[in-house]
Amino acid sequence: MSTAVFKPRGDQLADESNGTTRNYLNAGFSAKSWLLTVDHKRIAILYLISITFFFFIGGLFAVLIRLELLTPQGDLMQSETYNKMFTMHGIVMIFLFLIPSIPAIFGNFLIPLMIGARDLAFPRINLLSWYLYTIAGMLTITAIIFGGVDTGWTFYTPYSSTYANSNVILAALGAFVAGFSSILTGLNFIVTIHKMRAPGLTWFRLPLFVWGHYATSIIQILGTPVIAITIILIALERLFKIGI
Repeated sequence: MSTAVFKPRGDQLADESNGTTRNYLNAGFSAKSWLLTVDHKRIAILYLISITFFFFIGGLFAVLIRLELLTPQGDLMQSETYNKMFTMHGIVMIFLFLIPSIPAIFGNFLIPLMIGARDLAFPRINLLSWYLYTIAGMLTITAIIFGGVDTGWTFYTPYSSTYANSNVILAALGAFVAGFSSILTGLNFIVTIHKMRAPGLTWFRLPLFVWGHYATSIIQILGTPVIAITIILIALERLFKIGI
């Protein structure tokens, strides 16, 4: 039976000058070192910070919804505002928290470590996926600032294509860009698991965690384009009045 020989990474070697060990946390402290990093652990932390922020945004909407439901009357907000809160809570929680949270944070951090790889197969694409996620979040926040969306988080037609306000396009574009972030992450995981396993680590020796992310990545690659196409159709109906 073959055994894998692991060599320490360059950023984990001891610094003989001061006796400290360099790792992903102290390799650099400037904002540039974080925003331009290609280290999978640092990118996982960037995702953790971003996703936690949007989790609290979505949670704030949930708190406002529950406060409104304390009494039968509309004491806190009007019915239209309630619909907007309900919609934005769903969009933020589904597209910016629930879908990316486990793959983007735990997958980025743990998959290379579990299969004996130095990093993901495409480190720069990994960083690009985080930037796409951040852009998607900014588009969604912009839609909230300009009045929100009241179509429901599924962008249910014909309400989202005909009767709702123009912020539908901003919110839908945010979901569209977030989908591409998930696709890039899924492709990165699949290639990494296929091509960068340590010697002797066969498919049946892979941890269940890695198998789970492998299957999730396939679902993301196959399912996300379908959602993207429907969002494009909604945008076409709103912009060009094309009945599709």
